[in-house]
Amino acid sequence: MENNKLIIFGAGGHAVKVKRIAESENIEVVGYISTEPIGTIINGLPVFGNIDLFLKEEQFREYKLHIGIGENRVREKIFFSIKASQNELINIYSRKSVISEDAEIGLGTAVVQNAVVQNAVKIGKCCIIDTGSIVDHDTLIGDFVNISPNAVLCSHITIGNGVFIGAGTTIIDGITIGENTIIGAGSVVVDDIGPNIIAFGNPARVIRTRNVYENVFKK
Repeated sequence: MENNKLIIFGAGGHAVKVKRIAESENIEVVGYISTEPIGTIINGLPVFGNIDLFLKEEQFREYKLHIGIGENRVREKIFFSIKASQNELINIYSRKSVISEDAEIGLGTAVVQNAVVQNAVKIGKCCIIDTGSIVDHDTLIGDFVNISPNAVLCSHITIGNGVFIGAGTTIIDGITIGENTIIGAGSVVVDDIGPNIIAFGNPARVIRTRNVYENVFKK
C-alpha cells in the first residue's frame, strides 16, 4: 500500500497553508522539519528536528516531502540538500485552484486557493503560485519562483529562476524578467527587467541591483 504521509519543510505561515491544503486532499501530514526546537507543536503537529537530523535519520525515508517555505533561496538550498534522500517530493494543489489540463508543473510546486494556471503554461520546480494569483496562457516560469497573492501574469511572459513577484503586481503580455529579480508589491511591469534587480512602482522602475544572498524580506 502506498504511503500517503507527508513531512513539510518549514513551520511558518506558508507551511501551515500547505498542511491544510494537503489534508483537504486526504494526505496525512505528520510533522515539520524546521529550525524550531524539537517537539514544538505548530498547528497541532510536532517539529521533528532540523534538516541535518532529517538527512541522518533513516526513519524519515518512508515519507513524502514538500518544501513549505516562502523564501526562494531557502527552498532551493533545501531542494538540493534532500535530493540524495530519495524521498518523493510532491506537488500541492488546492481543489479551489484552477489548473489547465495542458499546463506543465515541476516537482514540489504549490498552487494554492483561488490561483489560476491557464493553458500552455510551464512552471518549474519548487515554485509557489499563491492565493488568487493568475498565470495566463503561454507563460514560462522557472524554478524556485514565488508568485505572491493576487499577482496577475498576462500571456507569453518569461520569468527566470528565483524571481519573486510581489502581491498585487501586474505584468503585461510578453515581458521577460531575469533570474533572481524581485518585483515589489503593487507594481505594474510594462518593460523587460534584467536579472538580479529590485524593481517596483507603476510603471515598475529599477531601484538597484541585488546581491542574491542578501535577505531583503522582513522577518
